[in-house]
Amino acid sequence: MAPSLAGHPFPAKATSEELLAELASKEAFGRAAAPWEVACVIASLASDHASCLTGEIISVSSQHP
Repeated sequence: MAPSLAGHPFPAKATSEELLAELASKEAFGRAAAPWEVACVIASLASDHASCLTGEIISVSSQHP
């Protein structure tokens, strides 16, 4: 799995608010992913629904390619 910017308190401890705002502005929805949005993909990958996936990179991102 390859998550993009996720809204969580920890990134704010490691970088500036300006950089976080710049990164969020580059997201298609203009915001970071909520932790539950990333967790839903993780839960899906851990379920039987993903039993046939092998060697895939799932991008959890609203960024434009």
